[in-house]
Amino acid sequence: MVAMKTVRSCTLLLVVLVAGAFMCQAQQRPCSTPDANQADREAGRVRTWDALYHSYRRFAPRCDDGSIAEGYSESVARILVDHWNTLPRLAELAEANHTFKKFVLRHVDATMDSGDLYKIRERALHDCPSDQKNICGQLKRAAEHAINE
Repeated sequence: MVAMKTVRSCTLLLVVLVAGAFMCQAQQRPCSTPDANQADREAGRVRTWDALYHSYRRFAPRCDDGSIAEGYSESVARILVDHWNTLPRLAELAEANHTFKKFVLRHVDATMDSGDLYKIRERALHDCPSDQKNICGQLKRAAEHAINE
């Protein structure tokens, strides 16, 4: 009898959590045309982690597909390849906002130039600051996954 009540309570809790997740998703406003245009203009042009984070906060995930997503991937590539020394700032932002970290890792993808992917993997392997091993390992895996696609 007690086990049956526990199962019902757990089932009810699961239903409430799933329903809440769907409600949050449904409440997210769609990507308007002006937002899409602005996101498309800036997605591929940001060159610092702070600027990328600001754009991410304004537009992602609702405006993160098609040419906008490709633009974000280009920005992630340029920052990682051309400004590797700023990796500690990425780590700070990623620690403060785990969904931003997922966003960055998701954009280390097959739309990037293969040379950039190899550079990211090599830097993550051989040029990683000692206190950034976690993010380097994740970047290495993301780059390898994209290389293998």
